[in-house]
Amino acid sequence: MDWFERYATTLFNSFDGIESLQLAPQGKIQRIYPLQGNEAAIGLDIVSDSRFNEGAQAAIQDNKFIIVGPINLVQGGRAIIGRVPVYLDNEKDKKEFWGFISALINIESLIEATDLPSLDQEGYQYSLTRTSIDTGLITTISSSKSPLTDIHVETNLLAPANNWTLHISRSIESEILSNTLTGYFLTAWVALLLAIALYLLLMQPDKLKALVKAKTAELEELAYKDPLTDLPNRRYLQDHLHAQLAHNKKQKNLAAFIYFDLDNFKRINDTIGHDIGDKILVTVAKRLNELKGKSDLIIRLGGDEFGILLNNIKSQADAEQQAQVIVECIRVPVKLDNRELLLSTSLGIAMIPEHGNDLISIMQNADIALYQAKLEGKNQHLTFTEEMRVDTYNKIQDEHELSRAIENNEFELYYQPQFDLSKKKIISAEALIRWNHPDKGLVFPNDFIPLAENSGKIIELGYWVLESSIAYLARRKEQNKPDLTIHINLSSKQLCAPGLIQSVQQLLSIYQVPAKLLGFEITETSILEDLEISKEVLKVFKDMGICISIDDFGTGFSSLAQLKNLPVSLLKIDRGFVMDLEEDIDDRKIVEAIIAMAHKLNIKVLAEGIETQAQWDRLSSFHCDFGQGYLVSKAITEEEFNQIPTNIE
Repeated sequence: MDWFERYATTLFNSFDGIESLQLAPQGKIQRIYPLQGNEAAIGLDIVSDSRFNEGAQAAIQDNKFIIVGPINLVQGGRAIIGRVPVYLDNEKDKKEFWGFISALINIESLIEATDLPSLDQEGYQYSLTRTSIDTGLITTISSSKSPLTDIHVETNLLAPANNWTLHISRSIESEILSNTLTGYFLTAWVALLLAIALYLLLMQPDKLKALVKAKTAELEELAYKDPLTDLPNRRYLQDHLHAQLAHNKKQKNLAAFIYFDLDNFKRINDTIGHDIGDKILVTVAKRLNELKGKSDLIIRLGGDEFGILLNNIKSQADAEQQAQVIVECIRVPVKLDNRELLLSTSLGIAMIPEHGNDLISIMQNADIALYQAKLEGKNQHLTFTEEMRVDTYNKIQDEHELSRAIENNEFELYYQPQFDLSKKKIISAEALIRWNHPDKGLVFPNDFIPLAENSGKIIELGYWVLESSIAYLARRKEQNKPDLTIHINLSSKQLCAPGLIQSVQQLLSIYQVPAKLLGFEITETSILEDLEISKEVLKVFKDMGICISIDDFGTGFSSLAQLKNLPVSLLKIDRGFVMDLEEDIDDRKIVEAIIAMAHKLNIKVLAEGIETQAQWDRLSSFHCDFGQGYLVSKAITEEEFNQIPTNIE
C-alpha cells in the first residue's frame, strides 16, 4: 500500500490506455491513482456490490486474472476492468485472499483505437459482444449503425475468463434496370445475376477473413512498433520476452538485459524543444542499431528510456563490455541545426537467469542498477546486486518517512544571524531547516536534503520553507520588531521548477511582506545545472527587490567568468577560506581578492564561519561587508532569535 503511488506512476508511464489503478483490500477500494476525479469510487465493495462484482467470486476461487465490463462508472463514462486477485502466505503457509488490484480502461477510447467505427464507412456491418462470466448473458459492446445481414462471419476474441465475439458482414445490393427485355434475355440476365450473387455470397466469408487477417497484421505492426524510432516498443517486449526466455533456457544460453536512459534529457526538451529532443532520440536509436548483434533486441521503452536484450552471451563481463560500448557511443556529440549537443547515459544490467527469469523481475532489477548508477554520478553502467535491492528498499522507506514528516509538519526553521562588520549590527538571518524526527530527535539538513532532492520532495519541502520564512517576517511586522532580511536556500530543482516565481509573488501578497525583506541563496553548482533558466528566474527576483546571494563562493566551477553575467547582490565566501585566515597566507590572498573583485562589480560580500575576533578584524581590514558565524551565534530557534539584541557588543 505504501508503494502504490510510486508503482502506479511507473505503470502509467509504461502502458497506454489506463484510466485508473485501484487497490481493494478485501474487495473494498481504498487507493486509486490518479485520485482526482475518481474520489466517488473510494469505499466501493467490488465483491458485494451487484453493479461491479461480475466475476469477482470466480476470480477469488480460481485465483485468476479476469476482464469484465463494460460497466458504468460512478465517476462517469464506461470502462472495462482487469482484476487480479492477490493472495498472501499466512503463518501456516496457506494462501490467504488479500484483495484485488484493478485497472480501468475507457471503453470508448478502446473501441476508437480498434478502427471498428471506420467499417461503417466502408460498407461493412459489425457487432462486438461479450458473454457475462456469472450469468451467461450476451452484451453488445459496440455495433455499426446498420444491423448485421443474415450472412456474416464471426471470430472469438479470447480474453481472460470470458469470450468477446466480433461479427462482420457486408451488404450485397443489386438492381434489375429493365423489365422490357425479352423473356429469354430476362431469364439469362436473372440467371447471371443469381450466379454472380451466389459467387459473391460464397466468397464473402473468405474475403472477410482475409480482411480481418490483413487488418490484424497491420494493427499488430502498429502495436509493436515505436512510431518515432521504428524500434520495437515495450508491448513487443511484454508479448515476446517469455518465448525468448524459454528458448534461452532450453538452449542453456546466458542472457542479459540492459536498461538505460539519457542523463538530464528532460532539460533538453524543456530548454531547446521537443522537436530537437525527438531528433536526438532518433539519432540514438540509429546508433544502437549499429551496435547490436544478430540475436540482440533493442527496445524503446518510452520517453528517453531504452532496453537491450543481449542473447547468448558468454559471461557477465560480455554484458558489461557491451554497456561500456553504449556509454562511449552516446558520448559522441550530436550535431543538429548548427548545434552540437553533448549527451551521456546511465545503464543498469540484469543477468538472465541469475537476476530474474520473467519480465517484471528482470526489469525491476535492471532499474535498481540504473538508479544506483545515477546516484553514483551518472554516465556509467552498473550490474545489479542484492545489496542494491536492500539499499533501494531502505531509500524507499526513508522517502516514506520524509513524506510522512511533511504531512505531519515535523519540520522547524532555525535562524542564524548575519551581521554588518563595520556597524556591529545584526541586519539579516539565514533560515535553516531542521527535522524534529519522532524517533531520531533533531535531524540536520545534510542528513535529509539529499534524500529530498533525489525523491523530488525538495519542491514541496522548499515551498514549506518559503512560506514559513515569509510568515515569520509577517509575525515580526505584527510584533513591531525591526525589519531584517531572511535568506532562504534554493536548490537547483526548486530554481528550475515551473511556478516558482508565481508562488513567491503570491506568498508575499498573502502575508503582505515587502520583497526587499526576502533573500535567496543559490550555490554556484546549482546555477550551472541550467544557466539560462537560472539567469532568467534570478533576474525576475532581483527586479522584484529580492536579494540574490551566491552561497559557498569559491568551491564550485563557475569562477569569475560567469559572475558578471548573473543578477547577484551578495557573495558568500565559503567558511573553508575563513577558518585558516590567520595561518594560511594563500587563504588571505584569495579572500582579499574575492572581496575586491566583488566590490568592483558592485556586489556586497558576506564571510561565513567567523568564529574569532581575529577573523572579524582581518575581514574588516579587507573591507568585507557582512559576516556570519559562531562568534555571534549559531543557528537558533525563532523564540531564541527574537531575544537577540540587534546591536553586537
